Amino acid sequence: MAFLSFFRGNKPSLLQTGPGGQSRSHVLDRPEMSIGRASNADIVVDDPFLAPIHARIERQSDGGFIIRRMGLNPIMLRGEALLQTASLKAGDSFRLGKDVEFQFVVKAAAKDPPKKEASKASDDKPKKSLLKQPAFLAGMGVAYLAIVGIIGYVILSGGSSAESGPTAERINAEAGRIPTCIKNARRMRQVSEQSFNGAVGGRVGRDGEASYAALSLAAEPADDAALAKAAEPIVEAYKRTALAALASENRGNNTLARSLYQQTYDLVPDINCSAARFALQRRAAMKPPARR
Repeated sequence: MAFLSFFRGNKPSLLQTGPGGQSRSHVLDRPEMSIGRASNADIVVDDPFLAPIHARIERQSDGGFIIRRMGLNPIMLRGEALLQTASLKAGDSFRLGKDVEFQFVVKAAAKDPPKKEASKASDDKPKKSLLKQPAFLAGMGVAYLAIVGIIGYVILSGGSSAESGPTAERINAEAGRIPTCIKNARRMRQVSEQSFNGAVGGRVGRDGEASYAALSLAAEPADDAALAKAAEPIVEAYKRTALAALASENRGNNTLARSLYQQTYDLVPDINCSAARFALQRRAAMKPPARR
């Protein structure tokens, strides 16, 4: 057993840290490992800001690992927004949601002492101009893509901070966007089934029952007016639940408000929909009282 533990401990792993200083280690012992809040994820994280399948870690043929963003789920790698995929280096940290961080841990291999002759030969070689060095050019490309990714994430995240507050007008506006969110989810599914599964959760429900997942998976109704009509039960339920949560929040009953905001999100379980993100933001703001 000690022999097996030794080799298991030498495998690359992810060290997960979160609020309160809790930490867990996840050994990367499979070719692909998913991370998300879904119960079937390989690494399950109980965080409402994560998609059901938020990201995936993949082992490459050369033994290295990459991180892949699923759908439009935001990931911050080395302090920068991840566009789609990136190689993981020992010690790299990435953040999912608001407070959950992972560090890629690899046991360092013993290094051979540098050979004097090789060092001397390298000194004799003419040095390339900085603009011609591949590492410099690659770094400039990554920086450019990171800036583009951050700008895109800000746009997709719903806009100005003035809209972040909970009001009845804001709730009605978010509810009105739900049919558009369903259309966007359908388009995402046509482009990538994996991205759709990573962003949209929830149950499909019984035949004929209106649910966000069911309407997102269906091709009909395709007409805007007909889709809005089909989504009416979801829109009205969203308004009722969110307004009840707002009333509880205003009365100072944060525990009930937190529960109701979670129910609001469950009606529109799509991390890319601003109505869902609003519910998650309010739920996170309703922190439970600290224990004495």
